Amino acid sequence: MKRYLTYITVALLILLSLPMLSGCSKKDDVKVIFTGKTWKMSYIFREGNAKAYVNFWYDDREAEQASIELQKAAGNYEVEFTGASLDGIFQGAMVAKGVKSTLSGSWRADGDKQTLSTFNMNWSSEESDILAKQFQKGLNNAFKYTGDSNALYIYYKDGEVTYVMALLPKNR
Repeated sequence: MKRYLTYITVALLILLSLPMLSGCSKKDDVKVIFTGKTWKMSYIFREGNAKAYVNFWYDDREAEQASIELQKAAGNYEVEFTGASLDGIFQGAMVAKGVKSTLSGSWRADGDKQTLSTFNMNWSSEESDILAKQFQKGLNNAFKYTGDSNALYIYYKDGEVTYVMALLPKNR
């Protein structure tokens, strides 16, 4: 009987220690999150309040409706990332399409810290639509990301305000 209790105790200890041995990485798989798909901007919200609608248009309902229609149109507000990992940091090229302008630039993301930076941002022109201007600002001033391969959130600052641009895979 004592022998069976010893076996049971050892087996329980092994089973209880398995989760500690397997470990869980906090590091994001940046390649899976960013690359291999076309991201389309869905909406923009203030950091900390994903349900609050940001009214960039104030009382101009016509401009707001026009922006929403442009956002829904195929080919607008899309981003594609390509790249490779180098010393634990994923970096590469990005292309984007606003409404009137296109972008070619570079990006870098750290899966441990969830930081995102963009540089060498070359837009073909300045946008005139208010939402398209925010799209440009978002990509130009990105400093952080969250999400996974199903939803990407890019954090950026516009003055003192931190906004979050929500993107979804285009062919979802």
